[in-house]
Amino acid sequence: MKFLVFLNTESGEQHWQGQADSLVEAEKKALAAIDAHSKTISDTSICCQWHWQYNPELGDTEHCDNCGHPVYSVGEEYYCSECAQRLRRAEVDGELYTHRHPV
Repeated sequence: MKFLVFLNTESGEQHWQGQADSLVEAEKKALAAIDAHSKTISDTSICCQWHWQYNPELGDTEHCDNCGHPVYSVGEEYYCSECAQRLRRAEVDGELYTHRHPV
């Protein structure tokens, strides 16, 4: 699966983007890859498929095909933090999480 991890550091927000077999592995890779003394994970998201959905306040916005929550883009890829939270709960509970569109 492909992940995007944002970290707060003493020099500002940085991010790591890459492949991992689990959310825990992605966050470990992110922490190891960012060269900073103080670093805290602020958000983790998983790459997802998306669709347009009408929002009365904002017009058409992008939403995750898997969970329906809003997503955000980084370049040509879209990421969902809600799916990452579901993955975290599944990993903690020892369940197998099946993301509908693994990358």
